[in-house]
Amino acid sequence: MENKKEFRSDVLEKLYRGDSKTSILNQILTQVQAIIPNSICTIYNIDEEGKYQLHEIDLNLPDSNNIDLHGIPITDGFISSETKTLFEKRRILENIHSYPLEDDFKNTLKQTCLTSCLLEPIKDPSGKKTGIFTIYYPNNITLNTEELEQISELADLTAIALDRYRIIEKLEDRENIYRKLANASKDGIFIIKGDKIIEVNKRAEEMIGYSKIELSGMSIFNFMGEDNWSSDYSDGLPKERHYIEAIAVNRANEKLNVGVNIKESSLNGETVCLLSVNDLTHIRNAEKELKKLSQTVIQSPASVVVTNCEGHIEYVNPKFMELTGYNLNEIKGQNPKILSSGNTPLSIYKNLWETIKSGNNWSGELQNKKKNGDLFWEYATISALKDKNEEITHFIGVKEDITQRKRQDQIKEIILNISNAVLSQPTLSDFISFIRQELSKLINTKNFFVALYDEDKECLYMPYHDGEFDSVETFPKGKSISGWVIDHGKALLADIETLFAMAARGEVELLGEPSKIWLGMPLKRKNKTIGVLVVQSYDNEKAVTEEDKEILELVSHQISISIEKKRTEELLKQALLDARESDRLRSVFLTTMSHELRTPLNAVLGFSSIVDMDTPIETAVEFCKMINQSGNHLLQIVEDLFDISLIETGQIRMTYSTNSLSGLLNEIHDMIIAEQISMNKTHIDLKLHMPDSASLCMLNTDPKRFKQIFLNLLKNALKYTEAGQIEYGLVHDNDQAELPFQFYVKDTGIGIPKDLQESIFGIFRQANETLSREYNGIGLGLSLSQNLVELLGGKIWVESKPGEGSTFHFTHSSCL
Repeated sequence: MENKKEFRSDVLEKLYRGDSKTSILNQILTQVQAIIPNSICTIYNIDEEGKYQLHEIDLNLPDSNNIDLHGIPITDGFISSETKTLFEKRRILENIHSYPLEDDFKNTLKQTCLTSCLLEPIKDPSGKKTGIFTIYYPNNITLNTEELEQISELADLTAIALDRYRIIEKLEDRENIYRKLANASKDGIFIIKGDKIIEVNKRAEEMIGYSKIELSGMSIFNFMGEDNWSSDYSDGLPKERHYIEAIAVNRANEKLNVGVNIKESSLNGETVCLLSVNDLTHIRNAEKELKKLSQTVIQSPASVVVTNCEGHIEYVNPKFMELTGYNLNEIKGQNPKILSSGNTPLSIYKNLWETIKSGNNWSGELQNKKKNGDLFWEYATISALKDKNEEITHFIGVKEDITQRKRQDQIKEIILNISNAVLSQPTLSDFISFIRQELSKLINTKNFFVALYDEDKECLYMPYHDGEFDSVETFPKGKSISGWVIDHGKALLADIETLFAMAARGEVELLGEPSKIWLGMPLKRKNKTIGVLVVQSYDNEKAVTEEDKEILELVSHQISISIEKKRTEELLKQALLDARESDRLRSVFLTTMSHELRTPLNAVLGFSSIVDMDTPIETAVEFCKMINQSGNHLLQIVEDLFDISLIETGQIRMTYSTNSLSGLLNEIHDMIIAEQISMNKTHIDLKLHMPDSASLCMLNTDPKRFKQIFLNLLKNALKYTEAGQIEYGLVHDNDQAELPFQFYVKDTGIGIPKDLQESIFGIFRQANETLSREYNGIGLGLSLSQNLVELLGGKIWVESKPGEGSTFHFTHSSCL
C-alpha cells in the first residue's frame, strides 16, 4: 500500500512539475506490466473528434503495429459499432478473435499472438469516458481482486494525467490562438508587472524598436515617461480600465503620439497590467494637417465657398461672411446666384458651369452684390471635388476681393483719359464735361459742378455746371460752402445736419436748395487752391460716400493739373485772339477815326474859310450852325474816348445822387428829340414808356452816366432805324421798389445776327463793320454803355433778329 501511495505521489509530483505526457504514461504502463507480467498494455485517448488515439504502447509491440493502431476511428477496427458498448465498463475478453473485427486489425492481432484482453475504462471525475486501458495477454487472463483494484487505481491516475494534459493542450492551443491574435493586432500589447515588461506582441516590438528578448524585464518607463502616468496609480498599477494619451520614445529616439488602454489582470496567479498601445502619430499628424488646412480656410484672406454638386451652398468661411454681409444660416442652401449683380453677362456664367461640370477649373472676374446692395468685384477660381470613383461631389470656389484693385485700375484709366483729353476737348467746358463722364464710372455725378476761383474779384465762376438746382455762372466766395473749401484748402464731405451745424456756427451761409450730402474737393496747383470740384445729392444722403471722397482725392491732382493746363490753353488762345483782335481793331479804329475826325474837321475848316465880310448874314449864320454841329460831333468823339480811357485805367468816378426817375426819363426824352432833329430822323416815332408808379420812384444814381447810357442806346437805335418807331422806358413788370429797375430801348431797325450779339459790346465794334461808312460812329457807344451799366451795379443784354429790330435791356441796382 505504501508503494502504491509513493507511486501515486511520484506521478502527481511529475504532473505538477510539468513532465512530458509520454514519460508519465510510460511510467503508468510499466506499473501495469509489473502487476500483470507478460502483458502488453496500451492506452487509448478519445480525442475531441471521437477517435481513439494511441498515446503509448509497450516496447514489445512492433513499431508497425504501433503505426497501424494509432488514430483508428471509433467505428473502425477493434472498436466497431457493434462492440464499442463493451467498453462502457470493465470487460475481460477471453478470446478476442471471436469478436467481429476489421480484417486489417485481425491480421495485426494474429501477428502479436494475443488471445485475451482486459478493457478498463478511463473516466474523468465527472464520469465522462476519456480513454481506455487495453491489456493484451497471450493466454487467458486471470486477475484477483487486488490486481483489479490496482488496475482501476492506475486507470484513475491515468484519467488525471490525461485530463491534466488535455487541459494543458487546450491552454496551449488557446495561448497559440491568443498569441496569433495578439500578433495580428495593430496595437502594441504589453504585459507588465509593476513597471517591468514581461510579455509583448510583434507590433510592440516593431513600435518600440526592441526585440521581445530585449524588452523582457525592461521598465515600461523607458518607453513612456513616468510623468505620463496618473498619480492615482502611484503603486504602478491601475485599479480599473483607464485610457491615457502620451508621448513615447522608441529605440531610434523618435517621438510617438500613443493612446494607451490600461487594464489590470492576472497571470499565473499574479497581478499584472495589460497595455494596449495604439500609435497615434500618423493620426495626430493628419489631425495637425487637417487643423492647419481648416485654419487656412478659416483664416484665409480669400472667400471660400463649398457647394454640393447641385450648386447649393454648404459652407462659407468667415471672410465670405465679412465681405458679403451674409451669415452661414442665411446663405446655406442658397445658390451662389444670390450674389449676382446683374451686370455680369450670362455667357460668362454659362461658360463657368460648363467648365466645372466637365471637371475642369474655371477662373475669371465677376461683379457681385453684397447683402446691403453694394457692388464688388471678385477674381474667382472654381474647381470640382471628386470622390475615389472620379464622380463630382462638390464644387469649391476660392475668390479674391479685387474691388480695390479694379478701382485702382479704373482710377489709373480715368487719370490717363483725363490727361489725354486736355488736347482733344475743344473748350474748358467740354473738358470738364468729359471729366464728369469719366468720374461717373466710379461715383454718382448726377449733381456736379466745377467752380474756379478768381482771387482778384474774390468770386467763383463755373465753366461747367450740371445739377437739379442752383444753376448760376458766378457767385461771390464769401461764406459759401465752396468758399469754405477754398479757404481751408481741404476736402469737405458733409451731410445736411453737418451743413446746418456749420451754418449755425457762422462758418458757412446756406443759399439755394439744401443738399442731403455735399462733397467738395479742392483743386490745387503749386500749393494754391484754384477751384473746387463738387458732387452732391438733394434727395439721397448715401449718394456720396467717404469712399467717393478717397477716389476724388486720388484724381483731384491730375484734374487740377489738367484744368489749369486747359484754362491756360484757353487763355493763350484768347490772348492770341485778343492780340489779333487788337490789331484788327486798331486798324479799324485808325480807319474809322480818320474818317470820323476828317469829316467834321473838313466841315469846320471848309465853312470857316468861306465866311468873310462879304458873306450874307443868313448864309454866315447857316455856316456857323454847320461849324457848331461838326465841333460838337468832334467833342463827343473825344469825350467818348476819354471815358473809355478812364474806365480801362480805373480812374472814372461815379457821382451818386437821389433823382426823380420820371424827371430823368423826361430829360432824356427832350435830349433825344433834339438829337433826332439833328440826325434828320423826325419820321421815326419816339415813344417813352413810363408807368404811373414811376412818378413816385426815386433813383440813387449818377444822373450824367445814367442819361449817357440811355442816350447812347437811343442814338444807336436812331442810327440803325430807317422806318418805324423807337420805344424806350421802364419795363412794366419791374417797377416795384424792392426789385432792380429794368430799362429798355426797342427799335424796328436792321437787327443784329445771333453770332454777333455778344461781340457788339466790344470796343470799336459794330453789328456790321462794313456799315460803318453808311452809319457814322466809331463803335464806342455800346462798349461804353456796358461798362457804365456794370459800374452802376447792373447788367446789359440784347434781344434781336435781323430785319426785325433790336431790344436792349439794362438794369440798375439801386433805388429808394
